[in-house]
Amino acid sequence: MDDFEFKARKIRSPQGRKKLQNERAAYLALVTKGYSTSEACRIVGINRKTGYRWRFGVTKTRTGRKANQPPARMVSHQVV
Repeated sequence: MDDFEFKARKIRSPQGRKKLQNERAAYLALVTKGYSTSEACRIVGINRKTGYRWRFGVTKTRTGRKANQPPARMVSHQVV
């Protein structure tokens, strides 16, 4: 399982939601390969809570209201 290479971005300041697409794809690929959430988060360089949010979606915010964000999924493009 150690054949996965990922380079964390050099600018570690918050980049906004769209800027983490590479990290999200790498995290989901690692989880698909069998890495634990904590281990995949450590490799990619994201917070463990972010990994769980990407994997399972958000059901509640800090104020208690529903956020209804579905979990992120790997998209496989099939040629028909």
